[in-house]
Amino acid sequence: MPAALAGPLGRVKTLLSTISLGQKIVIGLLLAGLVLGGFVFTRWITASTMSPLFSNLASTDASAIVEELNAEGVAYELTDGGQTIMVAQEQVYDLRLSMSGKGLPAGAETGYALLDQQGITTSEFQQQVSYQRALEGELSTTLKALDGVRSAVVHIALPQDEVFATDEGKPTASVLLDLAPGTNLSGEQVQAVTHLVSSSIEKMDPESVTVADSTGAVLSTAGEGVTAAAGDAQSQMEQEFEGRLAGNAQQILERVVGPGNAVVSVRADLDFNKRDTTSESYTYVPGTPALSESTTTEDYTGTGGAVGGVLGAENPAAGTGGESTYDKESTTSNNAVGKTVETVQGAPGAIQRLTVSVVMNDATAGALDQATIQDLVGNAIGLDVARGDAITVAKMAFDQTAAEQAAADIAAAAEAEQTAQMWSMIRTGGIAAGILLLVLIVWLRSRRNRGDDYEELEDDEDPELDRIQVQSVRDPELDDHELQRELARREKVRGEISEMVSDRPDEVATMLRGWFAESK
Repeated sequence: MPAALAGPLGRVKTLLSTISLGQKIVIGLLLAGLVLGGFVFTRWITASTMSPLFSNLASTDASAIVEELNAEGVAYELTDGGQTIMVAQEQVYDLRLSMSGKGLPAGAETGYALLDQQGITTSEFQQQVSYQRALEGELSTTLKALDGVRSAVVHIALPQDEVFATDEGKPTASVLLDLAPGTNLSGEQVQAVTHLVSSSIEKMDPESVTVADSTGAVLSTAGEGVTAAAGDAQSQMEQEFEGRLAGNAQQILERVVGPGNAVVSVRADLDFNKRDTTSESYTYVPGTPALSESTTTEDYTGTGGAVGGVLGAENPAAGTGGESTYDKESTTSNNAVGKTVETVQGAPGAIQRLTVSVVMNDATAGALDQATIQDLVGNAIGLDVARGDAITVAKMAFDQTAAEQAAADIAAAAEAEQTAQMWSMIRTGGIAAGILLLVLIVWLRSRRNRGDDYEELEDDEDPELDRIQVQSVRDPELDDHELQRELARREKVRGEISEMVSDRPDEVATMLRGWFAESK
């Protein structure tokens, strides 16, 4: 054994020989815990961070990539139902280049990549078909980016351009969505799909897009618009409006009859039709100068009779004499008239009719006047009798069974929580008491072991100890019992060292050389 290690090892052996068995067990458990914690921490620090190599893979591509990774001995993880492959972050780019060189992932060439395969001999029909396929592929890729959509198939019907056609056809499209399990598209999401498709194709209206899911449910019908989205939006608008009106009335009644003693229900019929109204009106202000004016005046004055009589040979002409006067006056004025053109665009959501029902608890609202309650609620929600609105107020005995059961459940839950907290405190206290008891037992065992050592010293007293005790009787300063015990222990140690030197001189010499080397 090297001299540099002999000294420390000897001191360790001496230290271990002086401690008790319980202390050795505690030290061993602590060392084992430190070693295990260091091992786990080292594994955690040295573990590689996993990053996606490829995602949204087809099953064939995922299988081929996994086979290549197994052949190269690369560690990987499969997530997202096998569609995503995770590898160490520092290997991502190298593996992507390697897999790309092997043609993985192969996939299906869709989108505008199809147009890269056009040659100089491609016919116009092939160009049109390739363009349509590319457009369908790009739309499918775009729709797959929506949450909950695993795959999408888009078919487009583009009308042919005709020279002498008077009626130009409009394009249409159909979309088939494969949704993830448990996913249901809302009306707004369906509307987003129709607008994404229609906005990507020239001259296509959102009403020309048909959307269906993989179960065969029609989400949007061509020609009828996005009925699902429109229906959801209208229902949501009605519910929000009804809830706002009911909340206004409920707030007033709860101040009067107390919380939970009144229920208000409002049914609103809203008109979602959109109307445009144009009106023209003309006004004239007296005294305004005319834009144009013309006047015609005629005056005739004469004497003599007018020639007259009955035609015929038997009735000769006869003349009469007299004076004649003729006056004519005509005036035309084009006055400036004010013209007002007003165009009113009616927004959807106008109120057609409101129906309100109010029920109060008879126990708290028995003395209230129903007419007063009707006026209060009617003013709170803006009731209009001329519009056909109606309100009904009734007093009935409320069933408090559900409220009492809810209160009992809340009390039981609170009691259970308190009991759980109490048992948690008891369990924590028990663990703490157990730890303290274990520490106390170890301490008592160590004290007992030291007491046994003292007893052994007292039993193994030699003549030197008797001499020290006799000397202590003569010398009052050495009358301390502890001093005697320490001196006796030292004398015993000296005796043991002397025996060790005589019995094992080689080991003692090695130990001394180690101490000397450390002191230098």
